[in-house]
Amino acid sequence: MWGICLDSASIQEGLFQKVIQYSVNENGEVVITLPETAFKPDIKQIRELSAPPKFIYKEQVSPCNHPDITGIICDIHWHFKLNCCFYKISINGKVKSKRYYDDDLAFQRKI
Repeated sequence: MWGICLDSASIQEGLFQKVIQYSVNENGEVVITLPETAFKPDIKQIRELSAPPKFIYKEQVSPCNHPDITGIICDIHWHFKLNCCFYKISINGKVKSKRYYDDDLAFQRKI
């Protein structure tokens, strides 16, 4: 399942208002699978998404306006006004400050 982590205790972990992939174990605890973390938010503090994000963590992408550049999805956040995901990418280990939306990125073609 995919959702938005709204647990204020997750600020220290860098997960607050990030899009997460998670499951609920047999004890009713939330287990976050993406991004990788040991933090377990309260299930009541997760807003479930109706559809997964177009791109997921660690996926290789290229900005549409620079197809020669390859980046890796390092953060997925939720834009509450626009009601959609936006992404942060890392290029050569450096996180770009620009927000990328679904139409700004393309899957990197494998050669």
